[in-house]
Amino acid sequence: MEDRKTIIDYAGQVLITYGFSIVALNLICILVGEDARDVSSIFSLGKEGLSTETMLQFLGVSVCITGLRTLFFTDRIIQQMSITVRTVCMLLSIILLIVLCAAAFHWFPIGMWKAWAGFIITFTICFSCSMSVTRLKEKTENRKMEEALRRLKEQDR
Repeated sequence: MEDRKTIIDYAGQVLITYGFSIVALNLICILVGEDARDVSSIFSLGKEGLSTETMLQFLGVSVCITGLRTLFFTDRIIQQMSITVRTVCMLLSIILLIVLCAAAFHWFPIGMWKAWAGFIITFTICFSCSMSVTRLKEKTENRKMEEALRRLKEQDR
């Protein structure tokens, strides 16, 4: 049974996605900010952090990612796809979104392979962390449900 989501649930997911993005970007700023200052608008402030413009761009991307997640993982919208196909489609959609944003906002030069390698590495790390947190949350929720079911069965005896 799927819980009905409210606007607060979506806003929370947007902020979680945004928070992870900003933390990752700030860590990258510390590591390569000065070197990337002249190459990327994201690192226009060097090691000093992220500009308001960049932070707002990533807020918009977080809204879009949450929308894609809702599109691909809400059974009422897409019913016939397996979870694996949904995940692959969502990842490809997110990568396309990032490519469009990279070009539109000059996040990094489209033809620079080092920038793409950095993006792919960072994206893979962030996606892996996100999947790990999601699995942990799911296991915890399943454990709680099993415990509640066990207690309910004991009460019926």
